[in-house]
Amino acid sequence: MRATGTLVRGVVLAVICCTLHGLGDAGAQTLGLPEVTVTAPPITPSWKKWNPYSANTRVEEDKWPEIPCSGSRISSGAATGCRTGPLLGHEGFGLPAGSLGIDPSNCWMAHDLVATTVGNLAIEADAIVVDPYFVSAIGSQHKGCYVQSHYSDLREDFPDMNQMTRKGSGWRNYVEGGDLSTMEFSVGSSDCRAIEKRGPTWRGGHVYVIHASVCRKDGHAIEAADIDLALGSLQVRQYEARGNLRAPPQ
Repeated sequence: MRATGTLVRGVVLAVICCTLHGLGDAGAQTLGLPEVTVTAPPITPSWKKWNPYSANTRVEEDKWPEIPCSGSRISSGAATGCRTGPLLGHEGFGLPAGSLGIDPSNCWMAHDLVATTVGNLAIEADAIVVDPYFVSAIGSQHKGCYVQSHYSDLREDFPDMNQMTRKGSGWRNYVEGGDLSTMEFSVGSSDCRAIEKRGPTWRGGHVYVIHASVCRKDGHAIEAADIDLALGSLQVRQYEARGNLRAPPQ
């Protein structure tokens, strides 16, 4: 009887071991790590966003030709480089009532860029500028010709504004008030601000709109005085010399 009991216990243990082994194989098959693919969210192409202008407004420094800063519509006394983008205009869509008979091509807007350093601040700024009194061979610009702002969400646009902001991270604290909008970000250890500065009002918009990125190079936090200094260092020239029959102001 003792031998029979020992034999029975051996058979039972063997069956249990085989069952556990089979379960182990099944577990290995069902608990294996799945394949994971991580894809960064794409930046919405500019052509998919509504754009009131007749050309691409995205700043692409590598595609914009260099120009003398003396001929740039935005510059600074300490400028280290200036570039120009394509002339902008309106397609005619959404022009004010009564403007349907005008030639929408009779609206020229410059889009220029300046890079500069002011003290501990590194600055890159572009401006869309219209000459309110521009006169071409076909006459004065139509009343729908002005620089527009707030046609998109700056919180989405700031990170893709220029080369400096495209290196940024930690976007935070969007603030808007009056003619100024700002948002904080970081480039490495540098504290930075993205800025939209809206110029004088003109008809349904502005004479110019500046987009600028400002970073402190000494590791300190940017203060309100730094933003004032950065914007104060920039000079916007309203007069459009190309194709203008009106003489420059004296």
